[in-house]
Amino acid sequence: MNTRQIAGTLKSPRIHFGKRGGFTNIPLEYVLTEKGQLFKLENDSLLKIRKVSSGQLDNINSLISNTSFRDLRIDEPGNITYFIRVVTNDYDNEALWYDSSEMQGLAMIYKALMETTAKEEE
Repeated sequence: MNTRQIAGTLKSPRIHFGKRGGFTNIPLEYVLTEKGQLFKLENDSLLKIRKVSSGQLDNINSLISNTSFRDLRIDEPGNITYFIRVVTNDYDNEALWYDSSEMQGLAMIYKALMETTAKEEE
């Protein structure tokens, strides 16, 4: 079972985010559930990192709503590709991009999502 299939065992709604590519080509992927549980996908397993505060979760959900993420059609991979995938009971949409300067709305969501992992990166 690969990491995508493992993450698929989590209930919806959930948000996948991270980056792929670069020199090492080692993917970095996190999954945030609607209840605020943050997981890291690593070596074909799902590692629970922490519970995200309801304030952070509300902020992320409002950013996603404000960008109409459901209707975004962005598929612009590059050397290092950033991604956000939102899975709900109503839709499953993924945005891929490489240049954050052209993707202001996505960059704001990505930054808010990555802030939930800050302690994990230390």
